[in-house]
Amino acid sequence: MCIVYQISLHNSSSSYDARGKTWPQILSETGCKARTEWLDPIHERPILKGEFGCAVSHLRAWEKIAESGLKGIILEEDALFEQINTYKVDWLLEESDSVWLGYRWNDMGYWYNCHAYAITPDTAKLLIKDFWHQIIPVDEWVPARLKGMNNYFYSEEVVTQIPREIRPSTIEDEAMKPAHPEIHVLTIGTDSEKCWALSQSCNSYGIDFRNLGRGKEDFDMSSLGGMPKIELVKERLNYLPKEDLVLFVDGYDTFFADNLGTIVDRFLDFNVDILFGAEENCWPLSDNDWFKSKWKYVGTPYKFLNSGLYIGRVGALLDFFNLTSSTPDDGDDQLFCQTRFLSVQNYPRGSVQENNKFPHSIELDYEAYIFQNHEPELQVVNRQLSNPRTNCCGCIYHGNGGPDAKELFVTMANKFGYTEEPLQSPEVIKTSELKYEEVAQDTLVTPFLTEVQCQDLIDRSEAIGNWGQMDGDKFPAQEIRLKQLGLWEEYEIMWKEHLFKICEEYWKPVEYMGLRDAFTMRYSMDTQRSLGLHTDASLITGSVKLNEHYDGATLHFPRQSYDNSEVPVGSCILFPSQVTHGHYVDDLTYGTKYSLTMWTSRYRGDEN
Repeated sequence: MCIVYQISLHNSSSSYDARGKTWPQILSETGCKARTEWLDPIHERPILKGEFGCAVSHLRAWEKIAESGLKGIILEEDALFEQINTYKVDWLLEESDSVWLGYRWNDMGYWYNCHAYAITPDTAKLLIKDFWHQIIPVDEWVPARLKGMNNYFYSEEVVTQIPREIRPSTIEDEAMKPAHPEIHVLTIGTDSEKCWALSQSCNSYGIDFRNLGRGKEDFDMSSLGGMPKIELVKERLNYLPKEDLVLFVDGYDTFFADNLGTIVDRFLDFNVDILFGAEENCWPLSDNDWFKSKWKYVGTPYKFLNSGLYIGRVGALLDFFNLTSSTPDDGDDQLFCQTRFLSVQNYPRGSVQENNKFPHSIELDYEAYIFQNHEPELQVVNRQLSNPRTNCCGCIYHGNGGPDAKELFVTMANKFGYTEEPLQSPEVIKTSELKYEEVAQDTLVTPFLTEVQCQDLIDRSEAIGNWGQMDGDKFPAQEIRLKQLGLWEEYEIMWKEHLFKICEEYWKPVEYMGLRDAFTMRYSMDTQRSLGLHTDASLITGSVKLNEHYDGATLHFPRQSYDNSEVPVGSCILFPSQVTHGHYVDDLTYGTKYSLTMWTSRYRGDEN
């Protein structure tokens, strides 16, 4: 006996309609997962929503056949036929694993189109196995699973398909793409005011970036002598997950011309682990013909590596920066990257030599698809960087080079509405506005850290993992000092530029409140859950909530009848702690809580 199952885009028990839904909705409703690395062998694209919904509908029909123990005929909604001899199909399935009433053979040597076929319960179980968590189009899955089995094909199609011109396909043109990896945007600018174009463009596109150059005014970033940039980036990479992405841009002469989503999509299109920007000049060895000859012809003017723009996987970048080279780099960061790039390029991708020495793929952005370095012919069209030499619109502009390049950089930035004027880095809120609110007596709340910065503190602290009590602390807690995290100088500057000015204005005539100590704190169910009532060894204390998604562990100020339950993540509570503002943390009941505590000096010379 054969049961007939119709696969349609209606709400039948054996069908799933993916139209009008987002990918998260589809995956949540079906409980299935797409094989995101799969690409259509003809169109070279990931699975489409309609293909996914159709595959799930077939899967549900297979499940019914397997559960019932009865043979089944499966017909898609566009199946066109006059009659089907179900008795013959039933008889054929006694000797066959599948019977194909409609099919087409493709150029790759296997049958295609699953609009009409019949299977046994055992065949259904085989098709079901492992399919739910690696969905691909059913036309690709079924022939692969049934290859080599006893499959019967009618000599002439009993069931055809309604032509597309009569009934257009309901498959949506929206592919299932792999989820974007986490991306960290880094720059180095020891003078925040010179990062004016970068800061304004990041604000325009909602991009959070970390300036590794804050507090490093003594670093010489000029060529030759840019190696501190490499060292600072390497240090930061050690705290990040190996599969995350890092996007590095120079600080003083770059700006964004597109959003991060576009940049990540384009990077994934390259299918490499590391991508550097490319430029027309072979700096710093522009007069060295031997060195210039080592770079391959690429069909565009941009054949030489530029180290001011790059993106890559954290693990791959660490391995790249740790490569050795026999060619001296003279302390120049660009020459450092060039020599290592050339050493890797000597080995064909996938070769034994490459895998043993450097098991990552690396390339240059020869067409300025993402990274546009200095180009005199560049135009701004519809707020896009239009390069007539490559017919590409880059996402980030880098005004590298001499005075002419700097002049063009300012011109291009102005066309995007970015103007050269003193601006604070977005990492620190503009202190001239002194934004704060008095939430209780002598208790202030002010925005201080972004969510990205908060998560960064948590990640760095957990990477060290050496949570413990400070020596001599009368109210010990699970803490890690910012000095251990390598962030002391940066936060000293942030306190001075923002929080100190608020304290100076509100608590006159107090004149001196330098940062004395700062540390992250951790409350967890398996360690410390609370902290008793106490005062701090600090003139003014700053407390910042770093995360959400926990219950309890609320900071209370009993004298002020105030707690931090409504204070947003990243905002800082400022209070005079020595006498008037005793405080405690009640019991944590779920999750893990992180916070930042900053202590100021009680008098001149009071240092920890």
